[in-house]
Amino acid sequence: MEQPARSVRVVRLTHAQWLSTVKDLLKLDAAPTALAQSFRADPSQSGFLFDNDARALSVDEALWGAYQRAAADLAGQVATDATKLGKLLPAGSTTDEARAKAFVESFGLRALRRPLTADEVETYLKLYREGPKAYPTMAAFQGGLRLVLEGFLQSPLFLYRVERSTQAAEGKVPLDAFEVASRLSYALWNSMPDDALFAAAREGLLAKREGVAAEARRMMADPRARGVVDAYHQAVFDVPRYASIRPNTTRFPTVTSKLAESAAKENALFVQDVVFGRKGRFADLLTSRDTFVNDELARIYGLTGNFTSDFVPVTLDGAQRRGVLTQVGFLASHATSIDPDPIHRGVFLSEHLLCQKIGAPPANIPALPAPNGRTNREVVTSHTEAPGTVCASCHSTLINPLGFPFENFDAVGGYRTTDNGHPVDASSAPGIGGQKVSVKDALDLADALATTQAVHECYARHWVEFLSGRPAVAEDDALVARLGKLSQSGQLPIVDLVVEVVTGVGFVTRHPEELP
Repeated sequence: MEQPARSVRVVRLTHAQWLSTVKDLLKLDAAPTALAQSFRADPSQSGFLFDNDARALSVDEALWGAYQRAAADLAGQVATDATKLGKLLPAGSTTDEARAKAFVESFGLRALRRPLTADEVETYLKLYREGPKAYPTMAAFQGGLRLVLEGFLQSPLFLYRVERSTQAAEGKVPLDAFEVASRLSYALWNSMPDDALFAAAREGLLAKREGVAAEARRMMADPRARGVVDAYHQAVFDVPRYASIRPNTTRFPTVTSKLAESAAKENALFVQDVVFGRKGRFADLLTSRDTFVNDELARIYGLTGNFTSDFVPVTLDGAQRRGVLTQVGFLASHATSIDPDPIHRGVFLSEHLLCQKIGAPPANIPALPAPNGRTNREVVTSHTEAPGTVCASCHSTLINPLGFPFENFDAVGGYRTTDNGHPVDASSAPGIGGQKVSVKDALDLADALATTQAVHECYARHWVEFLSGRPAVAEDDALVARLGKLSQSGQLPIVDLVVEVVTGVGFVTRHPEELP
């Protein structure tokens, strides 16, 4: 039975959310990135793939000071610029006091992401009336609004997403319409609700699953959703690791210093094309041969034709490539400067695609010995799978069987059939979904992963964690199992999977018990 998990009711905006929210709230042409550079970095939580774990998002004295300075700066920019201020002022009022009240009500709705109470409106109007004292050189109206803007931008109710609903029914707390709207907008856009979403909340359309689904589909069609989908897959596919790609220039003389950048761009274009261009499924990410290359990637993939620095769509050789795991980014970022690295390739698959954590290695592990005429696989096997050693228990059963199928790919992702003069052996029998699955190479492995429900459940589990801003727990198991089954059977494009998560019981309701 699907049910809500314990969660945090008061969640600070991540820095990325603060930037996009301020841009949308103040209707700026660009996000004020320079102001956010003084924010201390959002912390990462050990074992959590994403940077939005609500439990870790606190405000210390340094960050509070940075928020105050940013609020004062932004309020000054807007209140002293007639064009910027004009975008925020409601039409129709005559007196300054009436205009100020209309501003507080309309801007307050958008800043706090819910209608203000009468007491809150009066509190901000009192602040408005103090404006001439705070800014005596400004016109009274503009000075008052400047102080009001500062107040809103420093309010905990702006800096945090607060879920105030407390009335439990049948073991769960239904969120009110504006709380659902905020969850939707920050999950799918990483920003505040737009006017249409506020209208849907006001009109009661978010009280039913159909209404939430309709808004979620509208939002997924908006360009802002692309950034969220990209951020999710960057974390799941560990794209930041691509920056570590530095192949040996003697061994790979044609590779340039831009390989890492090119690989990251290929990954982004590939994901966007599968998710939005083709309305594809998770299995397509694992098996599709259609991708995007520039001249350098084309050389590594062995493509013939005229290529430039511009990326163009291509279809890779079906006898060599299948999906994101046979693309340059994954292969070259999980390699040394000279050789492929089946150990880290295997660890990545275990942790990111099978949701199987690998324990930390023991200290003082010696480096791999020189090949001395052996293949890379033979070196790794002899070093990590010696019977009776502490390494063998993980390497022989969990790690190496997932990494060896990629031995057909060298340290930059080029295809090879020999290694150190010997034929490459990419056969293996990794554990996938509780079963030993015999594969002859990475193509077989990609197919096996794409057809195993446990792999689809892992992908769905990551989405639940990312969209909820917390680790998955037992209460999520029923939803994860349902989505994994639908995804594995080919019935659930990725966009639909996301919509299923944000229309689920765990997203639109809250567990009666909150996390500290």
